[in-house]
Amino acid sequence: MNKKAAIAAVIALTSILGACEAPQSVDLILTDARVYHADQHDSLSSTLVIDNGRILAAGDASLLELFEGPTRALQGRLVLPGFHDAHTHLIYGGRQLMQCDLSGLVSIVAIQSKLADCDSALDPEEWLLGGGWNLSLFPDANPNRSMLDAINPDRATVLVGEDGHSTWASSRALALAGITAETPNPPDGVIERDASGRPSGTLRETAQNLVHAYAPAMLVDDVLIGAERAIQMAHQFGITSAIDAATTTEDIEIYEQLKASGALTLRMVLAITMNDPGLGIGSRADIDVSKRGNVEALRTDAAKIFVDGVLEGETAALIEPYDSHAGGHGHLHLDDDELFALVASLHGESVQVMFHAIGDLGVRKALDAVEFAIAEHGPNDARHHISHLQLVDPADRVRFQTLNVTANMQSLWAMPDTYITDINLPAVGEHRVNAMYPFGSLARAGARLAAGSDWSVSSMNPFLAIETAVTRQDATGQIEGALNPAEAITLAEAVRAHTAHGAYLMHQDTEVGELSEGMLADLIVVDQDIFAIPLQDLSETKVLLTLVGAAVVFEREEAGTNG
Repeated sequence: MNKKAAIAAVIALTSILGACEAPQSVDLILTDARVYHADQHDSLSSTLVIDNGRILAAGDASLLELFEGPTRALQGRLVLPGFHDAHTHLIYGGRQLMQCDLSGLVSIVAIQSKLADCDSALDPEEWLLGGGWNLSLFPDANPNRSMLDAINPDRATVLVGEDGHSTWASSRALALAGITAETPNPPDGVIERDASGRPSGTLRETAQNLVHAYAPAMLVDDVLIGAERAIQMAHQFGITSAIDAATTTEDIEIYEQLKASGALTLRMVLAITMNDPGLGIGSRADIDVSKRGNVEALRTDAAKIFVDGVLEGETAALIEPYDSHAGGHGHLHLDDDELFALVASLHGESVQVMFHAIGDLGVRKALDAVEFAIAEHGPNDARHHISHLQLVDPADRVRFQTLNVTANMQSLWAMPDTYITDINLPAVGEHRVNAMYPFGSLARAGARLAAGSDWSVSSMNPFLAIETAVTRQDATGQIEGALNPAEAITLAEAVRAHTAHGAYLMHQDTEVGELSEGMLADLIVVDQDIFAIPLQDLSETKVLLTLVGAAVVFEREEAGTNG
């Protein structure tokens, strides 16, 4: 008898004997709620009974006659499954929190002011390290070293862009790293140069390694502090499970320390980086599929492959050439033989492959590689997925369903921000901008949609992403217009992408992702019913309570009354 059937039998027996026996004691009862189960039927209930970390029963208030225990009356508030962030960078983002954090700054003046403050807090010989700067604020996404030199000409400053594919360095940092006009571009990397051929200060892809190799490493204790802050931020946003989308060998050691100390309260799958875009790499030996599906374990059963770069540096791989003066088709990090052999080898060992693919050629190559791997080894339950999907050729959209490849969307990007209007539009033209982030078309073609934030590239808040997914507008209201509104998805699809489909990607869909009897009690309580408000108000939703296996990992004061 399986877990759900056993629990159903207990409930049935309890109902029969309820008239003559005392109520069954349980760990927690949530009542006076609107529980959205996120199952295939979009079921609703008002009461959840939780025991031993699992949902024992779901129904109406009559369950209160059958069970007793600590009770929270939620005053009609909405209960959802805990969110899955299917693409995040918790260790990397945690480091950024501990450095000079430029994320969210929307002007060059604001960046200069923040950098001046960070500089003044350092000793003369210290490096100024940080990240999160907005590429779209600078012409051609190419900030110059002179701006950093003006703040402090003697400071070695190294700042990673918010996309993780570009680094901005001062003249002092470039000199210490030995990067000069004579330094050639490394394989898969670009040193941006001024008119005289000297490095301008921006390094793309693997060229970032040239300066990062000389920058001092952060102390392990500080990395741990940053990671713990990131985990708490995730719980504040209702995230209970996550996929680390580019894990290095050093990152695994940090996660293991967090797990041992009890600080890792997220369910995690780590996608081990197989090829280096400029910020570190893992090892094939780090991958272990033996713990797949064990929700209590730290799992390393996935691999990450960067197929191409990004449109902002014109390194994303396109079927048709760029419209800019530079032209070209962008860059593939691996040739067909290398990519196909690597994916086939991983697939043959049932390793899940998580692809980074921005351009339509990059997406096609990822799909081609999966198709080749299946032809070589047959289908299995690896559950491969492709992230970003800024451009997907119409001919390739149906292939996601055919090959059982999940579309891992970062829907917060699907609105007409300055990245789209100021950088992407001149580079690829209006016809391709009007086809960007085709999530609606992918869903209509039968693709399974999962959702990830790509934090710290963009906000970790799922409700910002959900609103953008269903409106294709800026959820903050600061930017007018919509990006390809025909590519919007429904609210139910967006919620499922953040819950059940994320659980599917993590091979834990029999345990979490919906609020059904027998499932683990990973859930959130929010302050408004997202199914009963205007779509433009979705991003205002606040998480009041987050439970992981029924344990409280985040709570606001107004979460509900205890009984």
